[in-house]
Amino acid sequence: MSIIAPGYEFFFDWDTYQILLNAVFNNLDYSKIGWSIVVVNLIALATFYKFWDPVSASKLKWWLSILGIGILSYVSTSTILYNNIEIIQHIATGLLPDGDYFIIQMSMISLLYSVIIAFILSVFPFRLFSTNNNKNPF
Repeated sequence: MSIIAPGYEFFFDWDTYQILLNAVFNNLDYSKIGWSIVVVNLIALATFYKFWDPVSASKLKWWLSILGIGILSYVSTSTILYNNIEIIQHIATGLLPDGDYFIIQMSMISLLYSVIIAFILSVFPFRLFSTNNNKNPF
């Protein structure tokens, strides 16, 4: 899944973050992050549209679900990156750039991507699965 690496590296200055970006690439964390975004979106949207299938206050529940998807993606990306030994060693040495801030940035990018993907998946494929909620979100 190195095809998603440019989507993250676009937000970083290569000269400054080269060590940390290489650590993510070498540990195959890009593929783990990509799969976690896909799995979180699929499970959360299937739960929202099929099992929860809200009727009352459906737009509010939909926004809360999208927010929940973003938070779950943020947490999963942070967990993946905090389990990367190279990044943890970089954090322990205290060298610049700050590894903790790098993890927060990567997690926020994942949150952004997962929310965008959730919007796209909500518009067409998933709302067709719903019995009572097929008019939501738009």
